[in-house]
Parts: sequence; structure tokens; C-alpha cells
Amino acid sequence: MIHFTIVDYWRYQALFSKTQKISDIQEKYQIRKIHQYHDKIFKEILDDKIEFINFMKRYTPYSFKENEVEKYNRKFVTSHFTAKEADIIYKVKGRNVFVIIEHQSKMDFAMPERMLEYCVELMRSVIKNRKEDESYPLICPIVLYTGKRKWSVPKTITGMQEKYYNFEPLDYPKYNLIDVNEYTIQELIEEKSSVAKAMLFEKVKTKEEMIVLLDELMKKGLEKQEIKYVRMMLTYSNDIREKLGEERIQFYKENLERKGGNTMTDVERLFIEVIDEKMDKFFAGMDEGKKEIIINMLRMKIKDKVILEAAKINHKELQKIKEELEVD
Repeated sequence: MIHFTIVDYWRYQALFSKTQKISDIQEKYQIRKIHQYHDKIFKEILDDKIEFINFMKRYTPYSFKENEVEKYNRKFVTSHFTAKEADIIYKVKGRNVFVIIEHQSKMDFAMPERMLEYCVELMRSVIKNRKEDESYPLICPIVLYTGKRKWSVPKTITGMQEKYYNFEPLDYPKYNLIDVNEYTIQELIEEKSSVAKAMLFEKVKTKEEMIVLLDELMKKGLEKQEIKYVRMMLTYSNDIREKLGEERIQFYKENLERKGGNTMTDVERLFIEVIDEKMDKFFAGMDEGKKEIIINMLRMKIKDKVILEAAKINHKELQKIKEELEVD
């Protein structure tokens, strides 16, 4: 992992105003107000200490215990669901070790400078009250990126520095990057964490993919915390609501609350009852896409009558696809 140390602070603190605060940095970079579920859900999840610990264990070399870390709630770190974006900052208890997590749903080419400024400001705030025998702080800056395209922003200002003859640019500190595009849908489905489930919804692009994903999650079963945050995603995401519609969303939310029921029977009923005009057009005009969805339905053990009704195909066509897959 990449860390920000006191040496980095000494080298770069002069670049920024000593009176500058995190809120000033946010205004400088015109950080948008939180109005999308992308920002709300990830900050809500990571504000939960257990979820933060699970996140660090899965995506970094660190394995914290619950009693080892605490949220670092300084005045420049706003609470979740506030008007401005805020960093998630945790501190190791009894140690000057900090973790900053910045969530991004879109690429931001100001990120190298912004993360450096965050680290400088956090370091300044800590050493101001540091005791003589106390260690200097160590900061681990992380960018969690959940956009559609692979992250292409340099991890350091050095990577964006103009090059000229043999002039050597300063070697600026880097941030750590966790890119959702580095993980497959199946890996995120299998992983038992709320962050993984939130990342899943960032990877699916179409209505049909989202339905298959939700049905797969229902079939697999979810932990209590995962259910909580999947429900939040269904509630907050305009993208999900537009793709699925209120009836489907309500069905899935009710299904998440149901315990011990036959989930797949309900999912089959959903395919029959709520196939709409857009789905019909999709099946009518996209043979390859249609076949792929039928294959996914077969793998999910959905009954033939449901597939025939949804895909508008006959028994002979369905049997041919089964034979290709060697499905009974």
C-alpha cells in the first residue's frame, strides 16, 4: 500500500495555504452536492465500522479488529447524506495511523492534487497538537472508483507534470486505487460484503442484466447487512428505478424481507406478470441478446413455461438451446 508520511508533509505543505481547510478544498474543486445514490450508499456503508473493516480486509493488506479502529469525526468531515461530499476517515486507536477513503463514480483529473491536499490538511491538523514523544502520523489515502470506464487518471501529480528536456519533476506522493472494473460480477456476487453488492450495481448496464443480477442474488441468499444496503440501493438509485420500474422494485424489496420462502417461485411469477412493452421490443429485435438471456434463465433453473412466456419462443426453439447447453 501507498502511504503519506511526515516527510511528504514537510516537502509539500508549503504548496498549500496554512489556513486552508477541507471545506475550502471541496469548494476549490467544485465538488458536487450529494444527490445521487452512488455517493449516499457508499458513504453510508463505509460509515459502518464493520463494513469498513470488511472493506479493508478484502481490498487492502490490512486486517483490523472492531476494537482497533474508530471513526475520525473532525469538524471538516461531514456526516453521510449531507449537502457536500465528505471523506471517510478512520483512525487506529492509540496510534497516529489514518485511512482516508474517497469515493468516485466518475473520473476526476483533479484527484491527484485533491488527495494530496487532503493528506496535507489531515497531517497538519494532527501534528498541531502532537506531543513530543508521540509518533508522526501515517496516512493511507484510497480512492474507491465505481464508474463504467477503467480509471485512467494518474495516481500522482508527477504523472500529469509537463516534461521538458532533462528537467526532473518532483516525485509527488501517490494514492491507492480500488477500481470496480478490476473485479468480475461473479466475484462480487460471491463476496459477502455490502460494498461488493453496491459495486455490483455499478457494473450492470441494461435492464435485462439488472434483472438477471437481482434474481441471482435472491437465489444465492444474502446476509442481513447485505439485504439492508441492497434495499437502500433499490430505494435511492434513479438509474435502477428507471430501468426496473416501481412494480419490480417493490417486488424485490418485499422479497428481500421474506424469510424461508420459495424465492425462485416468486421470481418466476415476476417474469410472467411484469414483462412490459420494452422487454418485448428487446426480445423481438436482438436475437443474440435474447439467446443470452434465455441461457441465463436456464442456468438459474427457471421453469420452461416462464421462459417461453417471457422470450416469446416455442418449445422447439427452447429445446434447441437446451441441447446446445446440454441442459435437461
